Amino acid sequence: MRIINAIRAQNVGGVDQVFRNYTQVLLESGHKVGLLISENKNCEYDFLEVKEIFKLKNKSQIGDFFNLLKIVILFKPDIIICHSNRLMSWMKFLRFFNKIGLTKAKSVAVNHGISFSKSLNCDYIININKEINDLVVKAGFNSNKSFILPNVIDVNLPFIKKSVKNAPVIGIYGRIEHRKGFDLLIKASGILAQRNYDFRLKIGGFEVPGNYNLQTLKNIADKNNILEKCDFVGVVKNKPNFFKDVDIFCVPSREEPFGLVILEGFLHSTLVISSNTDGGKLLIENGEDGLLFNNEDEKDLAAKIELVLKSLEVYEKITKKAFEKLENKYSLKNLKKEMSEILQVIAR
Repeated sequence: MRIINAIRAQNVGGVDQVFRNYTQVLLESGHKVGLLISENKNCEYDFLEVKEIFKLKNKSQIGDFFNLLKIVILFKPDIIICHSNRLMSWMKFLRFFNKIGLTKAKSVAVNHGISFSKSLNCDYIININKEINDLVVKAGFNSNKSFILPNVIDVNLPFIKKSVKNAPVIGIYGRIEHRKGFDLLIKASGILAQRNYDFRLKIGGFEVPGNYNLQTLKNIADKNNILEKCDFVGVVKNKPNFFKDVDIFCVPSREEPFGLVILEGFLHSTLVISSNTDGGKLLIENGEDGLLFNNEDEKDLAAKIELVLKSLEVYEKITKKAFEKLENKYSLKNLKKEMSEILQVIAR
């Protein structure tokens, strides 16, 4: 099939990674793939070996829509996969041009989070978890056209047995914003310091607009008397190096529909502790392949970290089970298989 994989705003976050993963498996499956991205992008996709990359100027919605229409008429896609809300909104207008015969493309929205209203403009919807799928169907969308397709990562490393340091390194990275819960980990670490545990806190991440920023985290660390224990490493570009130094990886998000970073912890043979959000509960079976703490409860997070530090003999058992789950359920191989099945349904 001829498929356009489309994203409006590129960044270093999870949505961009999913966009790349979709592109890779579509190419490997033999489809003719074009990419639709913004002209003001800050990511390169040349390594994906896609010959046709189309760009929107991102200056006006009307101008960009008619640019999109031109691209669709020229490329003649069978399917357009939309990873951005604005692109999903445009699909209801594209239907008019389908009706008059200018185009024939079926639209597919990818719901990366619980804000799914724009996806209802598309012909089909892919949801990253069951909870979002249930909400979509409850909103009146045809259940036969709504699919569940979990996010995955490239399992390109072997499992390794890690030795926890005498002064363990507790790590976190992601967008520095309130919903990611950086403050919860810092406060939990303050509790551990009060209990005389020796550790380092490795904090990676990038700022986004808002009042919750790097200085916010430093102020909280100072208030909890652990500023000297914190290493603020900025954007994590080399994840293998980051995880090589980290013994316990924390995902204290207040809201997390999936959590690719959890899978990255699994990939790097690092024990993961997550809040019990939808994503955390989906990916981690508490005590088996990771640990879950009660959302927004820094005391419970501190207790879970302390549990690991007191039971290092189970570290290998837990991380090995997590790696096996990753290989069996959340690899590119799985995405390729499940994506193929979904496309077969859409093509009927």
